[in-house]
Amino acid sequence: MFAHKARVADLYQRYFTELVAFLSRRVASRELATDLVQDLFVRLLARDDLVAAVAHDRGYLYSSVRHLAAEARRSPRWREHASDPRVEMESEEAPPPEALIEDRQTIARLAKVVGRLPPRCREAFILHKFEHLSYKEVAAQMGISVGSVERHMARALGSCRAEIEFRASD
Repeated sequence: MFAHKARVADLYQRYFTELVAFLSRRVASRELATDLVQDLFVRLLARDDLVAAVAHDRGYLYSSVRHLAAEARRSPRWREHASDPRVEMESEEAPPPEALIEDRQTIARLAKVVGRLPPRCREAFILHKFEHLSYKEVAAQMGISVGSVERHMARALGSCRAEIEFRASD
C-alpha cells in the first residue's frame, strides 16, 4: 500500500502542473482544471490495482484528464465555471512569431544532437524521454544496468545542454 501511495505522490509531483496547464486550455477555467486534475489523483489513490497496471504514466494521465474534461462539459459543475457552455478554451496570448521560429530552430538543433549520439545512448534517451519509460524499464528493455542508463542519459543531456549553452552564447 505504501508503494502505491508513493507512486501516486511521485506522479502528482511530476505531472500535476503540466496536466493543469494542459487542461486549462480545454476547459473554461484554471480552477476547474485544477479541480479535475486533483480529482484524477484522488481516484488513482483509491485504485492501486489500476496504477500498478499502467505502463506509460504520462500517456495514461493525459488520456484520463481528457476524459474528465469531457465529463465536466456534460456536468452542471461545468456550467458554474463557464458563462458560455460552448467555451472550450481560456483566451491566451499567442507567442510572437519570432519565439515560435526560435523554438522550432532549437528543436531542430536538439534533434541533430540526439541523432549524433552513439546508438545505445540515443536509444536510452529516446526510451526515457519520448516513450516515458523509467530508467529501470529502459535498462530492462535494453538489457543493461540502471547505472548504464544513467550514464547514457547524462551523456545525452550533457550534449543537449552544451548545444543550448553554445547557442545562448552567440
